[in-house]
Amino acid sequence: MNSGFESQSPASLLADMLTTLRRIVDAPDTEGLVEAIHNAVIHVFPDTRVDLFVFGESTERLLITRGAQDLPSPPPTQCLSPFIACLNQHGYHTDIVPLMCADQAQGQLLVSQRSTEIDPHLRAIVHQIAPIAGLWLSAHRQRIALEERDERLRLTQERLRQIEEMRLRATLAAGAAHDIGNLFASVLGHAQLLQQTAPSHLQDDLKTIEQAARDGHYLLRRLLTIRSTTSSSEATMSPVLLTALVHDALRLTQPFWGNRRSVTVNMALAPVPPVRGHPADLREVLVNLILNGVSAMPEGGTLTVRTYSTGERAIVEISDTGVGIAPAHQSTIFQPFVTTRNAGSGLGLSVSRTIVESYGGAISVSSMPGRGATFSISLPLARAVDVASEPTALHYAAS
Repeated sequence: MNSGFESQSPASLLADMLTTLRRIVDAPDTEGLVEAIHNAVIHVFPDTRVDLFVFGESTERLLITRGAQDLPSPPPTQCLSPFIACLNQHGYHTDIVPLMCADQAQGQLLVSQRSTEIDPHLRAIVHQIAPIAGLWLSAHRQRIALEERDERLRLTQERLRQIEEMRLRATLAAGAAHDIGNLFASVLGHAQLLQQTAPSHLQDDLKTIEQAARDGHYLLRRLLTIRSTTSSSEATMSPVLLTALVHDALRLTQPFWGNRRSVTVNMALAPVPPVRGHPADLREVLVNLILNGVSAMPEGGTLTVRTYSTGERAIVEISDTGVGIAPAHQSTIFQPFVTTRNAGSGLGLSVSRTIVESYGGAISVSSMPGRGATFSISLPLARAVDVASEPTALHYAAS
């Protein structure tokens, strides 16, 4: 076979080889690598195919094929031995040249011709190219590893930046909570002083202010206490009466609905056994749900609070006749910073769920757009009760 190899001068061969090696070194990717090798081989030996196998940690795979493409279909496997057998079945003779770098095999370069044997000149050229190709593959693998490491480092640094930002915000929040706690203490002190001289018709309002200040001070101390939700709730649990908490929550929220003639509050409070929890925590949940219900009725409507028990659990339901919640939002409203109101923070329902679940309870919602919503809180009954029994069921309306 006339390859054209003999017609080239030594200087021309050397120039071609240097050009080929430079193209291999400058190859941007594995496809460019094989293309450079193929162009060098096919320039002198046109009836040649070039196949490159690369080695992974425990695998070998056909990376790319250049040259004569006359196999009827791709081989069923990408392993080296079956692939060579497939070439042999189609009349090819194959020379396998290992691509080495630092005594480690990076892959195998296959040159195949339809002749009695591989042209020795072709073999000589390929064996000169192989070390550079092996070095390129090793460098390429290291470059990919470095890029992956840099990406992991970037993600780690971004995560550390976020953690540092959260730590700074937590520090600022703790400082603000401490100062707000002092303000609550001042409000509490002045409310107690006023109770000593205020007329009787103001005493209930002053007691409500005192309770709100105490709850606010407790909630801030809960924020400043660094311990798990479970341990915090276990340490503060005591038997509490749900009907009493409902009355407390309605008194605390009365300024938001009491002066609106278009809003009616109904209560259907059946007597239920006590549950275990901290009163301030459960009042916070009820206040959140009541305020949400009132906000959902900008044109007015009816807010209904109902209590009952079933099995070993006590239930509180707070229903409104407002705008309702779209089905697509009902599965997300208990997530932090998710809100359907323009002025909402998206934290009220998330905090409420955390509190209820910390006492072994559950909170859920059912709603249809335009027909209002009902939030249901289920809490386990207290095992040991040392409180007075609740009054009989109350059914009345407050405008």
